[in-house]
Amino acid sequence: MKTRNVSKELYINYLKKATEFYEAAKNEFEKRSWNSCVLNAIHRAISATDALTVAFKGIRHAGERHEDVVKLLQELDIDQRILNDKTRQLLALLDVKNTTEYEEKLTTENGASVALKNAERFYGWAKEQLNM
Repeated sequence: MKTRNVSKELYINYLKKATEFYEAAKNEFEKRSWNSCVLNAIHRAISATDALTVAFKGIRHAGERHEDVVKLLQELDIDQRILNDKTRQLLALLDVKNTTEYEEKLTTENGASVALKNAERFYGWAKEQLNM
């Protein structure tokens, strides 16, 4: 798996990105732009994941397959029972990302709403792990 070293104190930058992606997702939801809403929500979760791996390990995933980041998450010193649950949540979001970006199917309002909620929950959990 391809990774990149990042100074641990820069995890905060990934949280800022996550916040900005969420604001964009909410704006897109209000405009009824379901597909871009979903992608921004998913990027929130990806940035929150990067914040965790940078803070705990000083590395972030740098490969093409976002799904590989799960391996990095599982190496963190976090309650494995909860981590397994959050990993499933992240993988579900990443699956929606692939569908939204690469398939002919359009996202519905319900799909966008679910992605927003899951990204928000994942982000909240990540902040708890970072004691924020």
